[in-house]
Amino acid sequence: MAKWIGPGYPFTKGLLGYPNIKEDAPLIRDSIIQILSTRKGERFFNREFGSNLHKLVFEPNDEILKDMIQEEVVNAIKRWEPRVEITKVDTVISNNRVDVLIEYKIKGLETIDSVNIPLNR
Repeated sequence: MAKWIGPGYPFTKGLLGYPNIKEDAPLIRDSIIQILSTRKGERFFNREFGSNLHKLVFEPNDEILKDMIQEEVVNAIKRWEPRVEITKVDTVISNNRVDVLIEYKIKGLETIDSVNIPLNR
């Protein structure tokens, strides 16, 4: 029996029509992707939702950037996704791309999962 059930992200057609319903780990993974890919101010009725990751990708490519990305990821997920506890955030920066690998534990399920967020520079 699923603990959490809801529409997946992005909204796609499911077997019975819209939206595609997901459960537990896949639902939470989609939620994290949605939080980190939504720009703060983008949601009309909730201007604080999301993160400022998009603002960081053009910063100088150094260790400070990694720290800033990690801080933004942790703060956004702590605020908007209370079902998880972040265990690790790794940032890999190349010339034109930033990959953010987030590892987290799902509370109540004791499941460890991860998601990679690619950011193009």
